[in-house]
Amino acid sequence: MDVIAGPRMEIMDIVVRHPGSTHDSVIFDRSSARVRFEQGHIVGLLLGDNGYPCRPYLLTPLINPANQREENYNRAHKSTRNIVERVFGMWKWKFPCLSRMLRTKIQTTMAMVCACAVLHNISIQQNEEPELAEPAVEEIPINNMIVNNVIGLEFRRQFIIQHF
Repeated sequence: MDVIAGPRMEIMDIVVRHPGSTHDSVIFDRSSARVRFEQGHIVGLLLGDNGYPCRPYLLTPLINPANQREENYNRAHKSTRNIVERVFGMWKWKFPCLSRMLRTKIQTTMAMVCACAVLHNISIQQNEEPELAEPAVEEIPINNMIVNNVIGLEFRRQFIIQHF
């Protein structure tokens, strides 16, 4: 499962059609969200861990920050990306069925997970505060992945220079 979460902890995109052993970056590469970002239909930035390739719209942390700006970038990246972890914690707290193995057909399970995502977003839109919130498709040719990663690395470098 792959989730894109917004700053208010809303679930902006969810992909549930892959088995649990599929890496998040593979799921994202096959997602319509990736296609929409690459075609310019979505403007903004995503934050991912180092399991994702760095792209102009998908920033990853630096493995070995070399200066204070890069350390500040990594710190901001980590604290901002933490929203996703908090979303999962809140989501599982609101809908305990997500923490357990669902004993339903795979199509039913996928529908239930998506329904929980919709209900989660409705509760956010209604400003419903949880009582005890926990802290918390197409294939890409390999050449495009390498080019996108190089462009992403340069974008990230310029982003750090401008903002940190």
